[in-house]
Amino acid sequence: MYKNYFFLNRFVIEANLILKDSIINSIFSQEKDKLIIQTENIKGEKFVEISVNPSFPYITLKDKFNRARKNSIDIFEGHFPSRIYSLEIAKDDRIIKLETDIGKIYFAIRGKYTNVSLIDKNDNVDHFKNMPEDFSEDEFAREIGSKIFTSKYNFPEINIKNKTEFLNEIKKEFPFIGKEILNELNRRAADIPDNDKVSILNNIIKEIEEEKSIVIFDNQTHEVNISVNPLKIFPGKEIKSFENIISTLNYFIYKKYYFEDAKLKFRKIRKHLDNELQKVTSKLNSLKISIDRGSKEDEYKKIGNLLLINLNLIHAGFESVDVQDIYSENQLINIKLDNSLSPKKNIDKYFEKAKNDKIKLEKSKELHKELVRQFKHLKNIEEKFLISKSTEDFDLIMKELKIKETERVNKKDDIQDKFKHYIIEEKYHVYVGKDSKNNDLLTTQFAKQNDYWFHARSVPGSHVVLRVENNKEIIPKNILKKTASLAAYHSKAKTSGLAPVSYAQKKYVVKKKGMEPGKVALLKEDVLIVKPEIPAGCEYIIHE
Repeated sequence: MYKNYFFLNRFVIEANLILKDSIINSIFSQEKDKLIIQTENIKGEKFVEISVNPSFPYITLKDKFNRARKNSIDIFEGHFPSRIYSLEIAKDDRIIKLETDIGKIYFAIRGKYTNVSLIDKNDNVDHFKNMPEDFSEDEFAREIGSKIFTSKYNFPEINIKNKTEFLNEIKKEFPFIGKEILNELNRRAADIPDNDKVSILNNIIKEIEEEKSIVIFDNQTHEVNISVNPLKIFPGKEIKSFENIISTLNYFIYKKYYFEDAKLKFRKIRKHLDNELQKVTSKLNSLKISIDRGSKEDEYKKIGNLLLINLNLIHAGFESVDVQDIYSENQLINIKLDNSLSPKKNIDKYFEKAKNDKIKLEKSKELHKELVRQFKHLKNIEEKFLISKSTEDFDLIMKELKIKETERVNKKDDIQDKFKHYIIEEKYHVYVGKDSKNNDLLTTQFAKQNDYWFHARSVPGSHVVLRVENNKEIIPKNILKKTASLAAYHSKAKTSGLAPVSYAQKKYVVKKKGMEPGKVALLKEDVLIVKPEIPAGCEYIIHE
C-alpha cells in the first residue's frame, strides 16, 4: 500500500509540517529513475527521495543522504535555491505538488508516465525523465491545472446511487481509492448487502488516517507490505510498527530493497549451482563410461608383441598385415599399420598406446574421485543454500562459490564511466567530457577512428563523441543534430538561442605535441547550427 492514495496523503501531511518554509538547495540524481531534493531549514538538512520507476514508485523523506562525487547530475538547473511554500496532494489523484517560489514541482504516479515535473512561473515544463512519445505536454498541463490540491486528510464523500453495482460504481467514481482498500472491504463485507458497505469502506479509510502504520514481512518468502494495524489483507510472519508514516515508508523501502537484493543473489547462486552440478554430473557420467570400459593396455601390448614376433613380414608402406595370433589358437588377425612409419616405429606406437591407455585409466580414476568430492561439496552448499534466506547468508555462499558480486562485461570499456553518458533514441551512445583533461581522455583514448566528434565553435566547451558501432551504418542527420545540440548545451553557448557546432569523424581530429589540455586541431570539419539543449529522445545514463 506504499503507493495507495491515502498513504501518500498521510505522508504529505507529515512531510508538509517538516518541509514548509525550507530552502531547496539542489535537486540531483545519481541512480536511474531516482531523484533527490536537498532541503534545509533552521533544524538542518532533509532529503526528499523520489523513485519514478513504474514498478516501484515512491516518495519519502530522509535525514541523511550522501551525494556521490562522481556519476551525479543536477536536475532542473538554474532554479535553486528556492523556498518551499507547501506540500500538497491532489484531491482525486496520486499527484503530489511541491509549491515553491520558482514554480511547482509535481510527482505523479501514472504507470509508464510516472515522473517528476517542474512547471516554472512562465509555464515552462521540464521533466526529470524523458516522457514516452505518446505523452502530450498540452494534456498534462491542462490536467495538472485543473486539479485541486490539499495538505489535509482527504476523506471522500461516498454517495453511491446504484448500490447493486457497488464495487463497479466505487471503481468508476473513486478510482483513487485503490484495489488494496477494496480487497479489505471484500474481506470484511463478503456477506453484507451492498447497501451497508459504505460505512465499512468509510471505516477502512478512517483507520488508514488514524491507526499506527506497520510493515508486514516474511523473511522466508521475501514478501513485504506496508499497512495499518487493523488491515488483514497482507500475509506476513513479522510486524514492525512505527509512530509516523515517514519512518514506516523508510523501513519498508529498506526492507524492499533488502529482499530484492536477496532475490537477485538467490537467482545468481541457484543458476551457478545448477550449472556447476550439471557440468560435474556430465563429466562423472563420461568418466564412468570410460572407467567401466577399462584399459586397452593388454590388447595394445599383445598387438605390439605379435608385430615384434612377425617383424620379417612387415615392410615400409604397409597399411596392414595379417599374422597368426599365438594368444588365441593361432587364428589369423589383421593389424592396421601407419604406412608413413617404419616397421619398428609401428611396433613402438602400439607399446606407447598401451602405456598411455594405462595412464589414462589411472588419471580417469583420480579425476573421478576428485569430481565425486566436488559433487558432494556442491550438494552440501546447495543444502545450506536451500535453508538460507538472508542476504548475509547468500553473501557467504557466494564467497564460498567464488561468485563475483558484479562482473563487468568488458574491462576495456571501463573508461566510459569517466564521462557523461547519454543515449539518443535508445540506440546511439553519446559521451561528453567533464573538463580539459577529461576531454583529452575522451578524444585521444576513448574515441574510435570512425566515431563522430563534436564541439561548439569559438567557445569553451566539452568534447562530445557519438559512438559508431557499425562502420557501414550511415548516421541519420537528425542524430547528428541532436548530438550537436548536446555539444552546444555543454558549452559556454548554452544560453544562446542558436549555436554553431563543429563536427568531424575522430580520424580528422588530432592533438599536436605541445597543445594545452583540451585543445585539438581539425583536419576537416562540417558545421551544424542547432539549439543548445538536451533534445527529445535523449536519456542521461548514470553508471552504477
